[in-house]
Amino acid sequence: MQKEIIRLDRVTQRDDGVTLLDGVNLHIFEGEIMGLVCIDSEGQDALVNLLCENIPIHYGYIYFEEQLVNSYKSSSMELNHVSVIEERSRLVESLTVADNIFVLRRGFKKYVIDPRVLKSQLALFTEDLGIHIDANESVDELSSFERCVTELLKAVVTGVKLVVLRDISNFIGPADLLRFQELIRRYTAQGMSFLYICNHHEETFRICDRVSLMECGKIRKLLRREEFRDDIISHFTLDFSRPTNLPQDSDQHSGVLKFRHVFTEHIHDMSFTIEQGECVVFLDVNNLVLTDLFQLMTGDLLPQSGKILLNATDWCENREKLRQHLSFIKENPLQSMLFREMSYIDNLCFLLDRKSPLLWMNRRFKQSIFKEYEPLVGKDIYAYDITGLSPASLYNLVYYRVHLYHPEIVFCIQPFAGADMYLRHHLVHLINELRARKITVVILAVSMSDSLVVADRLLMLEQGHLLREYRSGEFHLLRGQSAPVDTAIPWLPTGEES
Repeated sequence: MQKEIIRLDRVTQRDDGVTLLDGVNLHIFEGEIMGLVCIDSEGQDALVNLLCENIPIHYGYIYFEEQLVNSYKSSSMELNHVSVIEERSRLVESLTVADNIFVLRRGFKKYVIDPRVLKSQLALFTEDLGIHIDANESVDELSSFERCVTELLKAVVTGVKLVVLRDISNFIGPADLLRFQELIRRYTAQGMSFLYICNHHEETFRICDRVSLMECGKIRKLLRREEFRDDIISHFTLDFSRPTNLPQDSDQHSGVLKFRHVFTEHIHDMSFTIEQGECVVFLDVNNLVLTDLFQLMTGDLLPQSGKILLNATDWCENREKLRQHLSFIKENPLQSMLFREMSYIDNLCFLLDRKSPLLWMNRRFKQSIFKEYEPLVGKDIYAYDITGLSPASLYNLVYYRVHLYHPEIVFCIQPFAGADMYLRHHLVHLINELRARKITVVILAVSMSDSLVVADRLLMLEQGHLLREYRSGEFHLLRGQSAPVDTAIPWLPTGEES
């Protein structure tokens, strides 16, 4: 009989009258990879917090290693032996890899630390895994993959029984994700357990033993491996099939943006052309060059050699004049791109000041904006305080700001990262709204997510090189087992998403 690592029995948790978890039943066995597909974002944070710490619950029981550790009768507030690996690092970045793994842990009592001993101890793990991480390297110098491996090794060294993995495909490139999943399988064989949380059922089907679907803080469905089929999932999904009315390629192929033999620290001899009105996805399978691409186009980085042409004009020499032709939507834009002290309409018109200073302050002009965009965003456009608006409404504000500004090109960084199914479906609509306005859309991503639903082309990048180009008619080559070995990705969405 399998040993149970953790079990949530009819757990309900409320906060200020809001139900976060509603009668949740979840159990994870020793040596198991349990998947959790979050159809919406409700309850995910509450569940992870509850797995880590025995905080008060309204009803139910929680067992860890078959011992009752929490219930509606009594909550000890003690920590469980659980680790979480997510985009936000839980390591001390100013310390070395070895210090984080071996020194910063409960039970370590040595007063004199020999770095050579720590290095040799780390080598025992990394050599067995076939990877190399410098024991003396500072954590803030690690790649996303190396940082995740470091956090995993720390969990192994400290004897953690359950590791929670949250949306790791959002910040680890596809190639490194496959490597990390192999490490997960290796440690499950040694008895560790994992809760694999993500927003796409295809990703969990490839790695997990069982999968639970959660919506509105409830477990809606438990799937065993023999039930890993799209027809079962389809009852819980929205239609993500590619629209048939996307703008067609222009007959003119002069190229609005061209890279010609561009080199930076991480980019090696990159050349490509993007046409006016296209939607192009750059998939960085190693997560090495997207920052360089972004900084090249913001003007914060100049190429070591090569040329960048925007409308046949040298970008590097004329970037101050050409900036107004570009817009950027950063990752997690609701935190980084909105002005909470400004009204909805002032946020919406913010970029227009680049083209016509103070024009957006004109009352008659604002009235025309109200009239044009109220049918698109609704009554929210009249809000003086945006802090109480829903995420969907705030994403409207971010994307329709670009829609109103009407640049030639908008660069979207990881637009679907961290979004639940409903929000991803809405983002597809917003990107298509930009495309309908003949705005060229460039998506910079380390995971495929739903980008191909709107894309005309996919440019795959590996180790700083442009590895291969796929046009929309070839996207099927990336699906499932038919993907070429050198370009295979660990999962790819089908027409319906969860």
